[in-house]
Amino acid sequence: MAHRFEIDNTITRRYIRFNATGTQLTVRLLLPSNDDEARDPVSHFLGSVNNLFVNALQKVSDSDMVGITI
Repeated sequence: MAHRFEIDNTITRRYIRFNATGTQLTVRLLLPSNDDEARDPVSHFLGSVNNLFVNALQKVSDSDMVGITI
């Protein structure tokens, strides 16, 4: 699957109080790669966000929490 975003920055934090580790990614959504997506920016945005969700949920276990802020 081609990514519709690029990762600009990654920060890993340790939360001792909760015995947890968190990772914060700063991403940049990429411009549409073809004319069809360029004509429909809403579909491109939704596809990009869906692609980001798929990426975020790849390496998590059932007990992990995932949050995305736009």
